[in-house]
Amino acid sequence: MRHLEQTSRSAAWHRIRSMCVTGLAACLALAAGPAAAHVTIAAKGVKAGQTTTFVLKIPHGCAGAATTGLRVAVPGELSDIAPQDKAGWTAVVTPSAGGAGASAKRAQIAWTGGTIAAVDHAEFAFKAKVAADAKGRIYVPIVQQCGDAAERWIEIPESPDAAEPGKPAPAFDVKP
Repeated sequence: MRHLEQTSRSAAWHRIRSMCVTGLAACLALAAGPAAAHVTIAAKGVKAGQTTTFVLKIPHGCAGAATTGLRVAVPGELSDIAPQDKAGWTAVVTPSAGGAGASAKRAQIAWTGGTIAAVDHAEFAFKAKVAADAKGRIYVPIVQQCGDAAERWIEIPESPDAAEPGKPAPAFDVKP
């Protein structure tokens, strides 16, 4: 009888553990799914007044089409922009123009001339100096070109508490 009770408890424990593992895996897949599909920017230890390397991570093409270009609207908090070489691609920096404020045209980096298959991911990197007075979260709008189509990763949340938009601009935080 004791053996039957232990076997029954053991089977029940295995079923519960299996359900927990399956549930946890499903939750992780749901949480990672949408974020993994977005263009992101990686930058470690970004500090005001220092030069930092920013790595743009492109997870896929546009609706099944290969990536053929990338345009980055460089925030005003960044200067001394230097894109890193990427085999098969040409990077051009267009300086900002028009003064300061909302009417000013941001500096841009454009990578062209290469192709990345729709199912492949890629990384593009640039160095830039962070303004001495920069602080908080800084957004970097990006347009991913895929032949005649484009993915516009340019949406910025209206407030820190707002839900993430459908096509969020990548962002990084400046540390004090």
